[in-house]
This record gives sequence, C-alpha cells and structure tokens, in this order.
Amino acid sequence: MSGTKATIQISKIAAAQRQLDAAIRIFFQREDELAIHTVTAAAFQILRDVTKECGGHFTSEVFRQGILSIAQQCVQGTLPPDKKAMIEGSSLMPTIAELAEQIRVRGDNFDKERIQVNVSKRHEHKLWLSETTVFLKHAERDPNNFLSAAGLDNEKMLMAASAAYIELMNQPTPEITAYFAFWAARNDQVHDIAGEAQPFARQLEATADAQRYETCTKFIRDRKANNNAVRPEG
Repeated sequence: MSGTKATIQISKIAAAQRQLDAAIRIFFQREDELAIHTVTAAAFQILRDVTKECGGHFTSEVFRQGILSIAQQCVQGTLPPDKKAMIEGSSLMPTIAELAEQIRVRGDNFDKERIQVNVSKRHEHKLWLSETTVFLKHAERDPNNFLSAAGLDNEKMLMAASAAYIELMNQPTPEITAYFAFWAARNDQVHDIAGEAQPFARQLEATADAQRYETCTKFIRDRKANNNAVRPEG
C-alpha cells in the first residue's frame, strides 16, 4: 500500500467561498472584528479578480444594480422616504427619472443593459480598499502605526463580497442567504431581495436586533444540516 497522501485541489472561487462563509459565521457569532475584516477582504479580493478575468467589472455592476433597484422602487412607489430624500436634487435624479419612465412604458421588455456605469480604477480602489484593509495586510512601511476601531466597516465588506460571489456563481450558500436577509432587515430593504432570503428577512424584521445574530446562526446550521442529509452517497 502506498503511503502517498491524496492531493486535494481547491479552486480560487472555492477558496474564496470558504473564506467568506467562515467570515459570515464569525460575524454572527460576534467574535473578533479584525479577524472578520481580514478574512472577508481576502475573499473579496479573489472574487473581484476572478470577475475581472471573466470580463466583468464588479463595482460597475454594483452601481448599475443599485440604480436599477431605485428606479424600480420609484415605479412601484416603494422607495423609502429617507432614500428618496437622499437622491432628490442629486446628479443621479435625472438618470433615475428617465429609467423609471422607461420601465413604466416597457415593463418586462425594459433592457437593463441600457444602464451604463463607468467606475475608474482609482475610484474602485478607494471604494473597496479601506485603510483598515491596508493596515491589516502590511507593516513594512508603518510598523508603529495604530488602527482606529471606528474605521472598521465589516457589514459593507461582507455585503460586497457576498454580492461578488453571487455575480459569479448565481447560487448563494446558506451563510450568504442569511447575511442578505440580515442586511435587508437591518437596512429596510426586505422588498429588494428575493428567493429564500426574503421570507427569512421578514422573520428577522420581527426579531429584536440582538437576537438576529443567534437566529442567523441557527438558520445556517439548519440549512447545512438539511443539505448534508439529502446529499447522495458514493
């Protein structure tokens, strides 16, 4: 019998998925925020790079989907007052108003590809690569520097990484489903999500904020147990 161990091959996307799922579980367990940020940033960087290699542009797609969602909410009359007040009078308002009119006229025949968003490399770098990410990744230039805890924005990083994964794979993991629902319930965006995440988000809406973390942890545990139970043998 050979003593050679089998080699397990892990793809870039699979590695990023495992990192992201682990970061989400740590987040719901309310453990160390620096660990969450480091693992999430690593996953996001892989997913963003793979998206670019596939010919996509993640940041532009995020903005495009955001603009489309606002226009659709304007048509449906479901745009929250705070969001409406924020965009009224902004440079985005003419674009959103035009899109809303096209959606009203064309309905399901509206061509979403008409929405063009261009984000410069400098803007993208500034948007996603925070000072916290740089601080946690390098030390050769500033070994005696300090990090402000107020600079952490793990919820935004987790959402960005989750959206990047969905852009590539279409199918969310139990962890990503739970996080989408958590984000939607916390930010009054339940009407913006679909699939299994929406009914769970509705459940979270009726749950106290402090209890939502434990509820999400249980959701993930139950979904993973169900997935393992139905997995065929062999």
